[in-house]
Amino acid sequence: MNKFYANICERFGLNAYVMGDYQKAESWFRKLEQSEPDSIRVLRNLGIIFLALGRAEEAERYLLREEKLYGPSFYRNSALGDLAYATGKRKEAEKRYRLALKDPECAKGGKAFHMRDFIERRLAMTEDDKRFCDAIKAMELFKKAEELRESSEHIKAIEYFMKSFALDETNWPALNNAASIHLNMLKNPAEAEPLFRQAFELSRSPQVARNLDLCIQALNQNQKKEGQKKRWRQRT
Repeated sequence: MNKFYANICERFGLNAYVMGDYQKAESWFRKLEQSEPDSIRVLRNLGIIFLALGRAEEAERYLLREEKLYGPSFYRNSALGDLAYATGKRKEAEKRYRLALKDPECAKGGKAFHMRDFIERRLAMTEDDKRFCDAIKAMELFKKAEELRESSEHIKAIEYFMKSFALDETNWPALNNAASIHLNMLKNPAEAEPLFRQAFELSRSPQVARNLDLCIQALNQNQKKEGQKKRWRQRT
C-alpha cells in the first residue's frame, strides 16, 4: 500500500468514526492494518473503535499491543482505563486513570490537559463503592436505552439514557444519544442543543462536536423559517 492510499484509509476511517459509523471506520482501518499491522494509528484507532462497538476483548488486545510496542502514555492509559471502566473492572480502571493523570501530557500546558477534569471525575467514581455500583447500573440502563432506540421507542429511549446519565455523571454517550434522538428522530434541535453542549464539555469528543454543529445548523434553519413565516403573516 502506498503512502497516499494509506493516508486516505486513515482519513476516511477517522471521518467515519466521527460520524458514528463504527463499522465503516473499522473497515477502513482494517485495510490500513494489512500494510502496517503494528503502527500506532492502526492499533490505537482499532482499539477505540472496538471499544465503541462494545467488543471489549478485541479492544483490549489492540490497546495492550500498542502499549507493549510503544510503552505507556496518557492516551494508552486513559483508553485502557475507559475499557476497564466499561467492563466493570474497578481496580484496573482506578490504576489506569491514576497513571493517566500523572502523565506530563495531562498536566497544565500539556496536549491532554483538556481531558484532566473528565479523568478526575472517572477516578472519583472508581474510588467510591456506591458511585461505582451506580455506574454499573448506569451501563445496564444504557443498554436498555439502546434496545428501545432500535425498536423506535424514542421517548422511552431518551428517558433511559437520561436515567443512565443521572447515575453516572461521566456517561457523556448517554447525553449524546439522547440528544441525537431529539435532533434526528423527533426533529427537535432546541431540546438537543443543551444536551450536546453538556456532552461536549465532558468529553471534548470530535463526534459530539460534529453533532453540536449540525444541531446549531438545524436551529438556525428553524429560526429562518419562523422569520419567513412571520414576515409572510405581516404582509397578509
